[in-house]
Amino acid sequence: MRVLRLWLMESGVKTKGLTGWMSLAMGLCMLMGSSQFAQGQNACANPRFPGDFSVDKAKVCVGSSVNIVGVPNNLISAQYNFEYDGKSTIDKVTLAPTKAHTYSVPGSYTIIQSGAGNGAGTGTIFCKEVIVLATDQVKFTVNICSGRRAILVPDGSTLGQYDSYEIRWGDGTVERKTRAELTNQPSHTYSNSSNQTPTIQLQGVYNPPADCKSTTSLATISLVGAATQPTISSLKTTSDNTIDIDYQVSTGVSVQLYQKINGAYVSTGKTSTGGGTFTVQTDAKQVQCFQVVTQDACNSTPMKSDEVCSLVLDAKAANKQNDLSWQPYAGTATQFRFYRIRRNGAVNGQVPSRTTSTYSDNTNITCGTQYCYSLEATVGPTTVTSQQVCVNGINDGTPGDIEGVVVSIENNRPRIVASLPTTSASSTYTLVVSRANGSSGSYQQVGTLVNQNSYVDDSADPSAGSYCYQVSYLSACGLTSKPSEPVCTVFLTSNSAKGIDWSATSPFTPSTVAEYIVEVIDSVNNTKREIRVSSNTHLDLTDADLESQTQKYRIITASSDGTVSYSNFYTFRSEVKIWLPDAFTPDGDGMNEVFLAKGIYLDQFRMTIFDRWGEVVFTTTDKLQGWDGTINGQRALEGQYLYRIEVIDQTNLKTVRTGGVLLVRSKR
Repeated sequence: MRVLRLWLMESGVKTKGLTGWMSLAMGLCMLMGSSQFAQGQNACANPRFPGDFSVDKAKVCVGSSVNIVGVPNNLISAQYNFEYDGKSTIDKVTLAPTKAHTYSVPGSYTIIQSGAGNGAGTGTIFCKEVIVLATDQVKFTVNICSGRRAILVPDGSTLGQYDSYEIRWGDGTVERKTRAELTNQPSHTYSNSSNQTPTIQLQGVYNPPADCKSTTSLATISLVGAATQPTISSLKTTSDNTIDIDYQVSTGVSVQLYQKINGAYVSTGKTSTGGGTFTVQTDAKQVQCFQVVTQDACNSTPMKSDEVCSLVLDAKAANKQNDLSWQPYAGTATQFRFYRIRRNGAVNGQVPSRTTSTYSDNTNITCGTQYCYSLEATVGPTTVTSQQVCVNGINDGTPGDIEGVVVSIENNRPRIVASLPTTSASSTYTLVVSRANGSSGSYQQVGTLVNQNSYVDDSADPSAGSYCYQVSYLSACGLTSKPSEPVCTVFLTSNSAKGIDWSATSPFTPSTVAEYIVEVIDSVNNTKREIRVSSNTHLDLTDADLESQTQKYRIITASSDGTVSYSNFYTFRSEVKIWLPDAFTPDGDGMNEVFLAKGIYLDQFRMTIFDRWGEVVFTTTDKLQGWDGTINGQRALEGQYLYRIEVIDQTNLKTVRTGGVLLVRSKR
């Protein structure tokens, strides 16, 4: 109640008489009885003794100082509160002699002054309003346009209460815009010599007395040069519902893909920046047309590529040819150059006229072979490629003859190799192999080969006789060539005691036999040697050949063109031979003194002599040792004795010979 007390004292000085005091007392009672007084009142409202001061700025930005100026010299003990709440009595307000203050929060503030003097006595009060302005960033984005042009797009929610807005475009250009001008999205075009990546700055600006700016917002952009017409470099149909479109456009320029629907172009919604590829899901079995169109945020006049349309190819197989058809190219016709037909990836033909829509391929069409075609159109800088279509060739011509057949014994089985026909052949075929036992037998099918020309007859035993074969070619269309001329295995055997023989049938066709060569494989060390016998089919073995009980042979048949065929292996075996006398005379005259077994091819030997009662009187395993007619060193009695000879020959075969021998002594 300091202010009230000072006011009463001052009233006592100036008021004289009962009337003055009563009026004062009545006013105080009314004041104190009011609810406003009880709750506190704005000390700035109707002060009894007003003070006085000024501020250097009635408007300031957040972070700026407000300074008290213009305080009367006769106002003493002046104190201030820079953020008076507008409702507290003066004795409830914290005051300080400070005459400067910095605000950190925007808003409207009341500065209250309290002091004494100023010609009005103590208890003077004076208030002033100060506006503190926000300095928040004015946010924005930039639309980059072709032709090195940029459009500034402000965020309307961040415009604040600025009086104007300052744009620094980053090339030395500075512009001041009103709120309305900024809202209309100002644009700027950069010269060709300016920086390619300028930084744009934007600030909100307050007019005096605040005379301050917002925090700067920045955006660095990359300029885009003048747009050129986009180009579709290729359009390729990759499946029944997919088309790939490669395009080229100036760096940084945005494009959108358009597709013709019911005669009018509509956006596909596919966009990109710079060159690249668009993949479109559509009915690719129908012709589809496209354009690539430039676009930017500046509503620049768009530039369109030439119209490019897909190709849809159809292929049908006919006898000895495949017929192709398509709809003539429907895109920009002025740049059309030619069609190119590819078969299995290789160029098969070229058509110069855009209006031509058929092509027949009759080059080496074979039955059952798959042929895959694609159609290319070269249109200016664009290559349009259809989806690949495939057909199986048809050829009703009977296959040509089997060119040649050879049969040879390999790994103890006949192996037949056929040379395929050179005319009307197909990539998919079957060889039918038939066999006869000997050259006069009837032929029966023994096997087939699919897409192979070599057959091994596992059911034949070439050491049992000669086999003859014929081969037929069956095309994928079910047409069969006539059977080949027969070829027969050469069968090697022996028809005499000292020779080998082989069959004279030819293992070749159409070649003939030029000569036979006998291959001899040594039974001891397995070495080989060859004996040329010209056209003979018999070879007499020499004594040298017969020195070993067994010898292995094979016939090599050579044709006139150098082809060879092998026969079966044959092992010539001589029987073990043993010579024994019927009687011997161990009488000391030096003649026929020993009973001795002689033979050839003997490897292991045992001889046992028995008397008439079956008792063993002599035994030996030495084939060079005989019985001298003694028993335990005593002369044996004359008469008949029995013998048993066991021999294992060089082929490990056992032979047993039994018989009787007569022991005779001379009469002297």
